[in-house]
Amino acid sequence: MEITPKKLQELVGREKPAGQHHMRYLPADMMAARYHAAGLDVPTSDELQSAASRFPALVVTRMTKGGVGKTSLCVNIAATLAMMGYRVLVIDADPQASASNLLGVETASYDTQITHIGHFLTKPKADKEPDQDLPDAIVHIYEGGFLDLIPSDITLAESDASLVTVMASHARAHLFLNRNAAFLSRHYDVIFVDTAPGTTPIGLAFSYAAKEAGKVLTVVEPEGSCLRALDSLASNLAEINTVTGAEVGMEVVINKYHPSLKHVRESMGFLYAKYGAMLNDSIIPQFTGFARQLNPGNRDAAPLVEVEPSSVGAAAIFDVAKSLVRSFNITQPGLPASA
Repeated sequence: MEITPKKLQELVGREKPAGQHHMRYLPADMMAARYHAAGLDVPTSDELQSAASRFPALVVTRMTKGGVGKTSLCVNIAATLAMMGYRVLVIDADPQASASNLLGVETASYDTQITHIGHFLTKPKADKEPDQDLPDAIVHIYEGGFLDLIPSDITLAESDASLVTVMASHARAHLFLNRNAAFLSRHYDVIFVDTAPGTTPIGLAFSYAAKEAGKVLTVVEPEGSCLRALDSLASNLAEINTVTGAEVGMEVVINKYHPSLKHVRESMGFLYAKYGAMLNDSIIPQFTGFARQLNPGNRDAAPLVEVEPSSVGAAAIFDVAKSLVRSFNITQPGLPASA
């Protein structure tokens, strides 16, 4: 919302607490501001759940090469949208569990007692009844249901391998989402899926499910090997269309941009020439703060937008998040698109 701080406080509808120099807004405050700006009363949690009928926007992140910042971008955008008052679910579909770790869920050991997405994708008769154990798999990151997580750990690799032998494995993620549509629609406005780098069975399954959005979200670093990986991803999505009929395109975010480097400038020219229509308008600069997220020293790991919200990196994330609200049609019950 392009409004003044004073107008925002009016829309939120609460006074600044005594002794607080700057107004500190919670996700619930931002949601309230959005509804008040539309001239509507703020629905209660029960009213939101009973009113929801539209399936949440689905943002599947994929890249055939690791190290480009895909997980960092996914988690930071998810956290940003939660801060903006949207109800967000993150599904960590990568056995490396970097998204889970960045959101504060420790997954280093084999006995973490988590229920990862592989449990649901490999169920027999996967296209039948809703998963009654789905709520138990969800970890609440922010209060009020604004940011939830289905975490991962290394045992997800076993599910990935077993999915190779499962009938119609490419459709398993789509079936999971469909059979749990009522639960997901009641509780979330957007679902982010962080897939493993490369071309894995689970990554392919969620790429097929991304036909609902018509595209996946991918991240590219402007250098040679990443450009070839982007070509590989485009080829993979074209093959999905050929084999299944699912039309899945790409929205591409450029990360680690450093304009003073010659190879970066040359790579940017290639990207605009070949993928110009797919490029997100916001570019993420090279910023060391992203590396500090999972190397926190004496503090807990957390998304950059939480720990360094005034940095140039966080500002770029905010811009990408706002653009995805429009391009993936993220909204809330009773509000128009992009509100």
